[in-house]
Amino acid sequence: MKQLIVGLVGGTFVVLALGAPAALRRSHLRFNSTDSVPIGLYEAEAERAPYAGFCLSADTLRSALRAGLELGRGECADGYQPILKTVYPATPETPITLDAAGFLVGGVRIPNTKPKAMSRKGQPLEHFAFGTYTSGLWAISGYNADSYDSRYFGPVAQETIRFYAKPLFVL
Repeated sequence: MKQLIVGLVGGTFVVLALGAPAALRRSHLRFNSTDSVPIGLYEAEAERAPYAGFCLSADTLRSALRAGLELGRGECADGYQPILKTVYPATPETPITLDAAGFLVGGVRIPNTKPKAMSRKGQPLEHFAFGTYTSGLWAISGYNADSYDSRYFGPVAQETIRFYAKPLFVL
């Protein structure tokens, strides 16, 4: 029974997201169908929230698509939707380290962030340079070990962030 309810609710959100993405954006609602954060409906905000929706640079987008990232149509300059991740600011007080085991933020290991050599689609992945960083915004998904995030493309520019989002209903 639970699977049926989840399927019906999830299917409704997919129909809404595919049929009326502009209407959802105008209402400040966003549907996330990627697995870097829980799938579901999010409320977009101008202020900080748990997640940030941002556009990928052209080079990063090409690499992400080659690796198998699937993005719907959206408001980014390239016509794709923003991707949704937790964004951590690196500072001297809270450095971000990327090493062979993944990310540490302020010395705390983020689960599921170990860089992989191959994507889920069997495409080679190159990780960003290992090191400790004290500046930049780092898009990190501790939710899914297969997420395409800053472990592969490094920090994101503040101006690429389109919105912040908090979950309203997630599966």
